[in-house]
Amino acid sequence: MKQTGLCIVTLLGGALMGAAIAMLVTPKTGRQMRDHIRDFIGDELDKIRCKCGDECSHTHTEATEPVK
Repeated sequence: MKQTGLCIVTLLGGALMGAAIAMLVTPKTGRQMRDHIRDFIGDELDKIRCKCGDECSHTHTEATEPVK
């Protein structure tokens, strides 16, 4: 069972690293990429919170201050 868990964690880690590299090499401006990453992370955190039983909010709230 430990080997199965390790395999799943390794697979997810590799997928996450591949997605991060793909986002970094896309032809977007820095501001567009930061906005995209911020939105993506916010959406994923909302999904995790829903699965953990916390209050689900299906709308992602925007940050009040832009990243500089």
